[in-house]
Amino acid sequence: MGKHDQPSLIYTKKNAVKLALSTGTIAGAFALTTVTAAADTYIVKAGDTLSGIAAKYDTSVSALSKLNNIQNIHHISINQKIETSQAAQVELSKPAEQAATVNAESTLPTDASQPSANTSTPAVTYIVKAGDTLGAISSKQGVSIAEIVKQSKLKDANLIYVGQTLLIKPEVKAKPRIVPKVIPAVTYKVKAGESLWQIANAEKVTIAEIVNHSGIHNANLIYVGQELIIKPAVTIYVGGGALSISASDLAKQAGLSETAAQNAIDIANHLMGQEGFTVQGAAGTLAVAQRESGFNPEAINPSGGVAGIFQWSGWSNNINGNRWGRASEKTLSMPVQLELVSTELNSNFKNVKTLVGNATDPKQASLDWTVYYEGVALSDPQTKEKALLANAEKWYDLLKDHVTGTEADAVDIPFDVTKGAYSSTGNTYASGQCTWYVKDIFKARMGDYWGNAKDWAASAKREGVPVDHNPIANQTIAVFQPGSAGADATYGHVAVVIGVNGDSITIKEMNGAAEIGKTNTRVIPKSAATYIHMTY
Repeated sequence: MGKHDQPSLIYTKKNAVKLALSTGTIAGAFALTTVTAAADTYIVKAGDTLSGIAAKYDTSVSALSKLNNIQNIHHISINQKIETSQAAQVELSKPAEQAATVNAESTLPTDASQPSANTSTPAVTYIVKAGDTLGAISSKQGVSIAEIVKQSKLKDANLIYVGQTLLIKPEVKAKPRIVPKVIPAVTYKVKAGESLWQIANAEKVTIAEIVNHSGIHNANLIYVGQELIIKPAVTIYVGGGALSISASDLAKQAGLSETAAQNAIDIANHLMGQEGFTVQGAAGTLAVAQRESGFNPEAINPSGGVAGIFQWSGWSNNINGNRWGRASEKTLSMPVQLELVSTELNSNFKNVKTLVGNATDPKQASLDWTVYYEGVALSDPQTKEKALLANAEKWYDLLKDHVTGTEADAVDIPFDVTKGAYSSTGNTYASGQCTWYVKDIFKARMGDYWGNAKDWAASAKREGVPVDHNPIANQTIAVFQPGSAGADATYGHVAVVIGVNGDSITIKEMNGAAEIGKTNTRVIPKSAATYIHMTY
């Protein structure tokens, strides 16, 4: 487009948008139409979270935080005013004389700060009028002739006709929102006469795993009715995702070059964002890519005729088939190879997309990708199984805390209801324990000397803090008596409620299913705990 034709977005301090459009330098009078949309404001109530407000107004946490200059998305205050939509003033200039036009709605650029979870950016089109040439149209629209020819699928660039609709820019489909999904914990209730060895053998897990997941201090001491955690709950991210870690940071942590680290990020982002892989599945796949090519898209093995990040066959010979024949072009570039991955995952290798895409274990994901995508038997020396499994776990550890998106953060981290300043150095509870973690979340809103976890409900009641059996996400502490839902047999257990679904709750805890000083989430029966309300 020329300078008079290009739509412009001008942001004021109030985030008002002023859009000026014209259909070209056409002589004659212009009529001015003005449309004003008033901003919507939401007043924060007790129990509100930014993710909840975003969902209510069909927007994103990111958009609300940017619009309202919120520095900590987990810390909003009661009665705080949240602007939920931008006040917009749209000026549309229209010629008084009739002329063929570009559809105004189609040519509006998309504001990247606005949510696009449920909508797509429409295609930009142009209707050919008398006297138009492709060169003139390309100049006005700010795109090359080649691009118009390609998008409009023209056979002859010199042959266009009045009334013909040209495609300037194709429709851009919105990226799906990240949907966190919690896979419930697998539990087992101890029966009379059973030993931990018998249970572990029957459930096909090790005694050490049950001890670790259930927080058992003495493997020889279990009791009838005790609930053991066979497998802890796992949070996965389905339907998209992106990594917030930079290539330079990842390079240092992973011991890679910055180029290799960026390639690893690109692969993971593609798998999670476009193919809906879990972070566990992406991590397992990265372990295979590291083994196959070291994340080098130009890696070639002439003897086998294979090349690329996953060493596809058919590059220089067809000894092992011709999977490169599915690629859009024979170029050793990352975009071409990521496109090839998607082509295969959605055709011949749909089973891999199902297995690895929904994986909850990065090590198993690496094995499944090896067997079913690479076609390499686990017994084959080139599998390098020991190193592969170690790298799968390493990549999961590197990536799991850097998955970001529309809703992910709100699920993992409870809303902070801090009253005033707080430093973890002032935490009166034992570092790394469940009590320390919950105190670190709710800070000054709860007591410093509530005793062992099992005593917290009684201590809270004495201080006038509401206690009942009705959990509320991000507002309540779950108190478990000894042995309940894997709680310590002597001291009990406490955790933060981050989700409520019918008769089940999702908790985030420290030193529960995870080792001391580490956190995890899991799903348990609502009836397993008593709840302290922190919004008093």
